[in-house]
Amino acid sequence: MIYRRSLISELQNTAGGAFTVLFSIVVTIGLVQILNQTAGGRYDSSSILEVVAYSSLVNLPPLITLALFLAVFMTLNRYWRDSEMFVWFSAGGISLASWIKPVLKFSIPIVILVGLCSLVISPWSRAELADYKERFAQRDDVTRLSSGQFIEAKSGKQIFFLEAVDQDAKTVERVFMAEPSPNGAQTVVSSKKGRVEERPNGDRYIVLDDGKRYEVPADNLAVQITDFKTYELRLDTSPTSGRVNYKVDSLQFPELLVLAQKSKQAQAELFWRINWPIVAVILALLGIPLSYTNPRQLKYYGQTAAVLFFILYLNSLSIFKTWIVKGALEVWSATILMNLPFVLLTIFLFYRLMTMNTSHIDSIIINWFMTPFRKIQNRTKGAGK
Repeated sequence: MIYRRSLISELQNTAGGAFTVLFSIVVTIGLVQILNQTAGGRYDSSSILEVVAYSSLVNLPPLITLALFLAVFMTLNRYWRDSEMFVWFSAGGISLASWIKPVLKFSIPIVILVGLCSLVISPWSRAELADYKERFAQRDDVTRLSSGQFIEAKSGKQIFFLEAVDQDAKTVERVFMAEPSPNGAQTVVSSKKGRVEERPNGDRYIVLDDGKRYEVPADNLAVQITDFKTYELRLDTSPTSGRVNYKVDSLQFPELLVLAQKSKQAQAELFWRINWPIVAVILALLGIPLSYTNPRQLKYYGQTAAVLFFILYLNSLSIFKTWIVKGALEVWSATILMNLPFVLLTIFLFYRLMTMNTSHIDSIIINWFMTPFRKIQNRTKGAGK
Protein backbone atom coordinates (compact mmCIF):
# COMPACT_ATOMS: atom_id res chain seq x y z
CA MET A 1 0.00 0.00 0.00
CA ILE A 2 0.96 3.64 -0.43
CA TYR A 3 1.47 4.37 3.26
CA ARG A 4 3.85 1.42 3.62
CA ARG A 5 6.05 2.47 0.71
CA SER A 6 6.06 6.05 1.94
CA LEU A 7 6.94 5.00 5.50
CA ILE A 8 9.75 2.64 4.49
CA SER A 9 11.26 5.24 2.17
CA GLU A 10 11.32 7.87 4.90
CA LEU A 11 12.60 5.38 7.46
CA GLN A 12 15.55 4.58 5.19
CA ASN A 13 16.47 8.25 4.82
CA THR A 14 16.09 8.98 8.53
CA ALA A 15 18.00 5.88 9.62
CA GLY A 16 20.83 6.65 7.21
CA GLY A 17 21.10 10.23 8.45
CA ALA A 18 20.90 9.23 12.12
CA PHE A 19 23.56 6.54 11.75
CA THR A 20 25.87 8.89 9.83
CA VAL A 21 25.67 11.51 12.55
CA LEU A 22 26.11 9.02 15.40
CA PHE A 23 28.98 7.19 13.70
CA SER A 24 30.74 10.49 12.91
CA ILE A 25 30.51 11.55 16.56
CA VAL A 26 31.91 8.23 17.78
CA VAL A 27 34.74 8.27 15.23
CA THR A 28 35.65 11.86 16.12
CA ILE A 29 35.72 11.17 19.86
CA GLY A 30 37.71 7.97 19.29
CA LEU A 31 40.18 9.78 17.03
CA VAL A 32 40.84 12.45 19.66
CA GLN A 33 41.41 9.82 22.35
CA ILE A 34 43.70 7.74 20.14
CA LEU A 35 45.73 10.78 19.11
CA ASN A 36 46.21 11.58 22.79
CA GLN A 37 47.29 8.00 23.51
CA THR A 38 49.59 8.02 20.48
CA ALA A 39 51.35 11.10 21.84
CA GLY A 40 51.86 9.12 25.05
CA GLY A 41 53.49 6.24 23.19
CA ARG A 42 50.65 3.70 23.39
CA TYR A 43 50.12 3.55 19.62
CA ASP A 44 52.25 3.98 16.54
CA SER A 45 51.51 7.21 14.67
CA SER A 46 51.51 5.30 11.36
CA SER A 47 48.66 3.05 12.54
CA ILE A 48 46.19 5.67 13.76
CA LEU A 49 43.62 5.06 11.02
CA GLU A 50 43.81 1.31 11.57
CA VAL A 51 43.20 1.68 15.31
CA VAL A 52 40.34 4.16 14.75
CA ALA A 53 38.68 1.77 12.30
CA TYR A 54 38.85 -1.19 14.71
CA SER A 55 37.62 0.96 17.63
CA SER A 56 34.66 2.22 15.61
CA LEU A 57 33.59 -1.28 14.57
CA VAL A 58 33.43 -2.30 18.24
CA ASN A 59 30.58 0.18 18.83
CA LEU A 60 28.43 -0.82 15.85
CA PRO A 61 25.67 -2.81 17.69
CA PRO A 62 24.52 0.04 19.97
CA LEU A 63 24.96 2.63 17.19
CA ILE A 64 22.84 0.73 14.66
CA THR A 65 20.22 -0.05 17.32
CA LEU A 66 19.96 3.60 18.33
CA ALA A 67 19.79 4.70 14.68
CA LEU A 68 16.91 2.26 14.07
CA PHE A 69 15.03 3.45 17.15
CA LEU A 70 15.50 7.11 16.20
CA ALA A 71 14.39 6.45 12.62
CA VAL A 72 11.08 4.88 13.70
CA PHE A 73 10.44 7.43 16.41
CA MET A 74 11.36 10.56 14.42
CA THR A 75 9.51 9.50 11.26
CA LEU A 76 6.23 8.66 12.99
CA ASN A 77 6.58 11.63 15.32
CA ARG A 78 6.66 13.88 12.28
CA TYR A 79 3.55 12.15 10.97
CA TRP A 80 1.75 13.03 14.20
CA ARG A 81 3.00 16.63 14.33
CA ASP A 82 2.07 17.31 10.70
CA SER A 83 -1.34 15.59 11.17
CA GLU A 84 -0.48 13.03 8.46
CA MET A 85 -1.29 10.23 10.88
CA PHE A 86 -4.88 11.43 11.24
CA VAL A 87 -5.20 11.56 7.46
CA TRP A 88 -4.08 7.94 7.16
CA PHE A 89 -6.43 6.93 9.98
CA SER A 90 -9.50 8.62 8.49
CA ALA A 91 -8.93 8.38 4.72
CA GLY A 92 -6.82 5.23 4.64
CA GLY A 93 -8.92 3.27 7.09
CA ILE A 94 -5.89 1.96 9.01
CA SER A 95 -5.14 1.74 12.73
CA LEU A 96 -2.03 2.19 14.82
CA ALA A 97 -1.34 -1.56 14.65
CA SER A 98 -1.14 -1.29 10.86
CA TRP A 99 2.25 0.40 11.21
CA ILE A 100 3.79 -2.68 12.83
CA LYS A 101 4.15 -4.62 9.58
CA PRO A 102 6.04 -1.94 7.58
CA VAL A 103 8.20 -1.11 10.58
CA LEU A 104 9.13 -4.79 11.00
CA LYS A 105 9.73 -5.12 7.24
CA PHE A 106 12.21 -2.28 7.46
CA SER A 107 13.70 -3.39 10.78
CA ILE A 108 14.36 -7.12 10.23
CA PRO A 109 17.36 -6.65 7.85
CA ILE A 110 18.83 -4.09 10.24
CA VAL A 111 18.28 -6.42 13.21
CA ILE A 112 20.12 -9.16 11.33
CA LEU A 113 22.96 -6.69 10.76
CA VAL A 114 22.98 -5.86 14.48
CA GLY A 115 23.24 -9.56 15.29
CA LEU A 116 26.09 -10.00 12.81
CA CYS A 117 27.96 -7.06 14.29
CA SER A 118 27.34 -8.19 17.86
CA LEU A 119 28.28 -11.85 17.33
CA VAL A 120 31.07 -11.57 14.74
CA ILE A 121 32.34 -8.12 13.77
CA SER A 122 32.72 -6.49 17.20
CA PRO A 123 34.58 -9.47 18.77
CA TRP A 124 36.81 -9.65 15.69
CA SER A 125 37.59 -5.93 16.01
CA ARG A 126 38.46 -6.33 19.71
CA ALA A 127 40.72 -9.27 18.87
CA GLU A 128 42.50 -7.25 16.18
CA LEU A 129 42.99 -4.37 18.61
CA ALA A 130 44.35 -6.74 21.26
CA ASP A 131 46.69 -8.31 18.71
CA TYR A 132 47.93 -4.89 17.59
CA LYS A 133 48.55 -3.75 21.18
CA GLU A 134 50.45 -6.95 21.91
CA ARG A 135 52.63 -6.58 18.83
CA PHE A 136 53.27 -2.93 19.59
CA ALA A 137 54.13 -3.70 23.22
CA GLN A 138 56.68 -6.27 22.06
CA ARG A 139 58.45 -3.80 19.83
CA ASP A 140 61.73 -2.20 20.78
CA ASP A 141 61.06 0.52 23.36
CA VAL A 142 63.29 2.92 21.46
CA THR A 143 60.99 2.87 18.43
CA ARG A 144 58.23 4.14 20.73
CA LEU A 145 60.28 6.93 22.28
CA SER A 146 59.32 10.37 21.01
CA SER A 147 61.08 13.69 21.37
CA GLY A 148 59.77 15.87 24.17
CA GLN A 149 57.43 13.22 25.63
CA PHE A 150 57.42 11.21 28.86
CA ILE A 151 57.24 7.55 27.81
CA GLU A 152 56.85 4.42 29.92
CA ALA A 153 59.14 1.47 29.22
CA LYS A 154 59.49 -2.05 30.61
CA SER A 155 55.78 -2.15 31.46
CA GLY A 156 55.93 1.07 33.48
CA LYS A 157 59.09 0.20 35.44
CA GLN A 158 61.04 2.95 33.67
CA ILE A 159 60.02 6.46 32.64
CA PHE A 160 62.03 8.17 29.89
CA PHE A 161 62.21 11.72 28.70
CA LEU A 162 64.33 12.47 25.64
CA GLU A 163 64.66 15.94 24.24
CA ALA A 164 65.83 14.67 20.84
CA VAL A 165 65.66 11.22 19.19
CA ASP A 166 67.19 10.17 15.88
CA GLN A 167 65.63 6.84 14.95
CA ASP A 168 67.79 6.38 11.86
CA ALA A 169 71.13 7.06 13.53
CA LYS A 170 70.00 5.31 16.74
CA THR A 171 71.10 8.24 18.89
CA VAL A 172 69.43 10.17 21.71
CA GLU A 173 70.23 13.53 23.28
CA ARG A 174 69.58 15.03 26.72
CA VAL A 175 68.15 11.94 28.34
CA PHE A 176 66.29 11.71 31.64
CA MET A 177 65.28 8.33 33.13
CA ALA A 178 63.50 7.57 36.41
CA GLU A 179 63.15 4.04 37.78
CA PRO A 180 61.16 3.66 41.01
CA SER A 181 61.53 0.59 43.19
CA PRO A 182 58.79 -1.19 45.19
CA ASN A 183 60.22 -0.04 48.57
CA GLY A 184 59.82 3.65 47.68
CA ALA A 185 63.39 4.35 46.61
CA GLN A 186 64.09 5.84 43.22
CA THR A 187 66.95 5.93 40.74
CA VAL A 188 67.29 8.90 38.39
CA VAL A 189 69.76 9.01 35.51
CA SER A 190 70.51 12.02 33.31
CA SER A 191 72.87 12.41 30.40
CA LYS A 192 73.57 14.80 27.55
CA LYS A 193 73.75 12.15 24.84
CA GLY A 194 73.61 8.44 24.19
CA ARG A 195 73.08 5.72 21.59
CA VAL A 196 71.12 2.53 21.08
CA GLU A 197 72.98 -0.78 20.83
CA GLU A 198 71.74 -4.30 20.19
CA ARG A 199 73.60 -7.28 21.59
CA PRO A 200 74.05 -10.67 19.85
CA ASN A 201 71.35 -12.25 22.06
CA GLY A 202 68.81 -9.68 20.85
CA ASP A 203 68.71 -7.53 24.01
CA ARG A 204 68.68 -3.77 23.52
CA TYR A 205 70.47 -1.13 25.56
CA ILE A 206 70.64 2.64 25.70
CA VAL A 207 74.29 3.51 26.30
CA LEU A 208 74.62 6.96 27.92
CA ASP A 209 77.77 9.07 27.96
CA ASP A 210 78.93 11.68 30.48
CA GLY A 211 76.04 11.84 32.92
CA LYS A 212 74.96 11.55 36.52
CA ARG A 213 73.13 8.87 38.51
CA TYR A 214 71.04 9.82 41.55
CA GLU A 215 69.98 7.21 44.10
CA VAL A 216 67.16 8.59 46.24
CA PRO A 217 66.15 6.44 49.26
CA ALA A 218 62.58 6.22 50.48
CA ASP A 219 63.23 8.74 53.31
CA ASN A 220 64.86 11.25 50.88
CA LEU A 221 67.66 11.89 53.43
CA ALA A 222 70.90 10.46 52.02
CA VAL A 223 70.91 11.01 48.25
CA GLN A 224 73.90 9.47 46.46
CA ILE A 225 75.19 11.17 43.32
CA THR A 226 77.51 9.31 40.96
CA ASP A 227 79.21 10.70 37.85
CA PHE A 228 79.71 8.22 35.04
CA LYS A 229 81.53 8.11 31.76
CA THR A 230 79.37 5.32 30.31
CA TYR A 231 76.09 3.93 31.61
CA GLU A 232 73.98 1.18 30.07
CA LEU A 233 70.19 0.93 30.42
CA ARG A 234 68.67 -2.36 29.38
CA LEU A 235 65.36 -2.10 27.54
CA ASP A 236 62.76 -4.75 26.84
CA THR A 237 64.01 -7.84 25.03
CA SER A 238 63.53 -8.28 21.32
CA PRO A 239 60.03 -9.05 20.02
CA THR A 240 58.83 -12.59 20.34
CA SER A 241 56.09 -14.29 18.45
CA GLY A 242 53.15 -15.88 20.14
CA ARG A 243 49.40 -15.89 20.26
CA VAL A 244 47.75 -13.08 22.12
CA ASN A 245 45.86 -14.06 25.25
CA TYR A 246 42.52 -12.56 24.25
CA LYS A 247 39.92 -11.40 26.74
CA VAL A 248 36.45 -12.91 26.83
CA ASP A 249 34.92 -10.06 24.82
CA SER A 250 37.38 -10.79 21.98
CA LEU A 251 36.50 -14.47 21.56
CA GLN A 252 34.53 -15.65 18.56
CA PHE A 253 31.08 -17.07 19.17
CA PRO A 254 31.93 -20.83 19.04
CA GLU A 255 34.80 -20.35 21.50
CA LEU A 256 32.57 -18.24 23.72
CA LEU A 257 29.90 -20.95 23.83
CA VAL A 258 32.45 -23.52 24.97
CA LEU A 259 33.88 -21.22 27.63
CA ALA A 260 30.40 -20.19 28.84
CA GLN A 261 29.87 -23.68 30.27
CA LYS A 262 32.42 -23.00 33.01
CA SER A 263 32.91 -19.22 33.16
CA LYS A 264 30.52 -16.56 34.47
CA GLN A 265 32.41 -13.89 32.55
CA ALA A 266 31.79 -15.80 29.32
CA GLN A 267 28.09 -16.19 30.18
CA ALA A 268 27.81 -12.43 30.76
CA GLU A 269 29.50 -11.72 27.43
CA LEU A 270 27.15 -14.21 25.72
CA PHE A 271 24.17 -12.41 27.28
CA TRP A 272 25.50 -9.06 26.01
CA ARG A 273 25.91 -10.28 22.44
CA ILE A 274 22.64 -12.17 21.95
CA ASN A 275 20.50 -9.41 23.44
CA TRP A 276 21.41 -6.59 21.06
CA PRO A 277 19.22 -7.95 18.21
CA ILE A 278 16.37 -8.49 20.69
CA VAL A 279 16.77 -4.95 22.01
CA ALA A 280 16.75 -3.59 18.44
CA VAL A 281 13.40 -5.29 17.64
CA ILE A 282 11.71 -4.20 20.85
CA LEU A 283 12.91 -0.59 20.55
CA ALA A 284 11.74 -0.41 16.93
CA LEU A 285 8.24 -1.47 17.99
CA LEU A 286 8.32 0.72 21.10
CA GLY A 287 9.09 3.71 18.90
CA ILE A 288 5.63 3.45 17.27
CA PRO A 289 3.47 4.34 20.33
CA LEU A 290 6.15 6.60 21.82
CA SER A 291 6.00 8.77 18.70
CA TYR A 292 2.46 9.90 19.51
CA THR A 293 2.07 13.65 19.81
CA ASN A 294 -1.06 15.80 19.96
CA PRO A 295 -0.27 18.72 17.61
CA ARG A 296 -2.88 20.89 19.32
CA GLN A 297 -1.26 20.66 22.74
CA LEU A 298 2.32 21.28 21.57
CA LYS A 299 3.63 19.10 24.40
CA TYR A 300 6.26 16.67 23.23
CA TYR A 301 6.63 14.24 26.12
CA GLY A 302 7.47 11.42 23.72
CA GLN A 303 10.95 12.77 22.95
CA THR A 304 11.91 12.80 26.60
CA ALA A 305 10.38 9.36 27.18
CA ALA A 306 12.21 7.93 24.16
CA VAL A 307 15.59 9.11 25.43
CA LEU A 308 14.89 7.85 28.95
CA PHE A 309 13.74 4.42 27.73
CA PHE A 310 16.86 3.94 25.59
CA ILE A 311 19.15 4.94 28.47
CA LEU A 312 17.19 2.65 30.81
CA TYR A 313 17.49 -0.24 28.36
CA LEU A 314 21.22 0.31 27.91
CA ASN A 315 21.77 0.47 31.67
CA SER A 316 19.66 -2.66 32.13
CA LEU A 317 22.01 -4.54 29.81
CA SER A 318 24.97 -3.55 31.95
CA ILE A 319 23.18 -4.29 35.24
CA PHE A 320 21.99 -7.75 34.20
CA LYS A 321 25.44 -8.51 32.79
CA THR A 322 26.92 -7.70 36.21
CA TRP A 323 24.37 -9.92 37.93
CA ILE A 324 25.32 -12.83 35.65
CA VAL A 325 28.99 -12.36 36.53
CA LYS A 326 28.08 -12.49 40.22
CA GLY A 327 26.08 -15.68 39.66
CA ALA A 328 22.70 -14.20 40.60
CA LEU A 329 21.10 -15.04 37.23
CA GLU A 330 21.57 -17.33 34.27
CA VAL A 331 21.77 -16.11 30.67
CA TRP A 332 18.26 -17.02 29.58
CA SER A 333 16.52 -16.01 32.79
CA ALA A 334 18.29 -12.64 32.65
CA THR A 335 17.23 -12.24 29.01
CA ILE A 336 13.58 -12.83 29.89
CA LEU A 337 13.60 -10.65 33.01
CA MET A 338 15.24 -7.75 31.20
CA ASN A 339 13.18 -7.75 28.00
CA LEU A 340 9.75 -8.76 29.34
CA PRO A 341 8.99 -5.39 31.03
CA PHE A 342 9.73 -3.51 27.78
CA VAL A 343 7.58 -5.93 25.79
CA LEU A 344 4.70 -5.42 28.22
CA LEU A 345 5.25 -1.66 28.10
CA THR A 346 5.07 -1.70 24.31
CA ILE A 347 1.82 -3.69 24.37
CA PHE A 348 0.35 -1.38 27.01
CA LEU A 349 1.19 1.78 25.05
CA PHE A 350 -0.36 0.29 21.90
CA TYR A 351 -3.48 -0.55 23.88
CA ARG A 352 -3.76 2.94 25.37
CA LEU A 353 -3.43 4.70 22.01
CA MET A 354 -5.76 2.35 20.18
CA THR A 355 -8.47 2.78 22.87
CA MET A 356 -7.83 6.45 23.53
CA ASN A 357 -11.49 7.44 23.69
CA THR A 358 -12.61 4.64 26.00
CA SER A 359 -12.22 3.96 29.69
CA HIS A 360 -9.08 2.13 30.81
CA ILE A 361 -8.62 -0.08 33.79
CA ASP A 362 -5.52 1.82 34.87
CA SER A 363 -7.42 5.14 34.74
CA ILE A 364 -10.24 3.64 36.80
CA ILE A 365 -7.77 2.42 39.43
CA ILE A 366 -5.98 5.78 39.57
CA ASN A 367 -9.28 7.68 39.84
CA TRP A 368 -10.44 5.35 42.61
CA PHE A 369 -7.17 5.81 44.45
CA MET A 370 -7.29 9.62 44.08
CA THR A 371 -10.96 9.99 45.12
CA PRO A 372 -10.27 10.42 48.89
CA PHE A 373 -7.64 13.05 48.17
CA ARG A 374 -10.01 14.97 45.89
CA LYS A 375 -12.70 14.93 48.61
CA ILE A 376 -10.22 16.32 51.16
CA GLN A 377 -9.18 18.98 48.68
CA ASN A 378 -12.81 19.98 48.01
CA ARG A 379 -13.53 20.18 51.76
CA THR A 380 -10.50 22.37 52.27
CA LYS A 381 -11.64 24.73 49.52
CA GLY A 382 -15.19 24.80 50.99
CA ALA A 383 -13.89 25.59 54.48
CA GLY A 384 -11.71 28.35 53.08
CA LYS A 385 -14.73 30.08 51.57
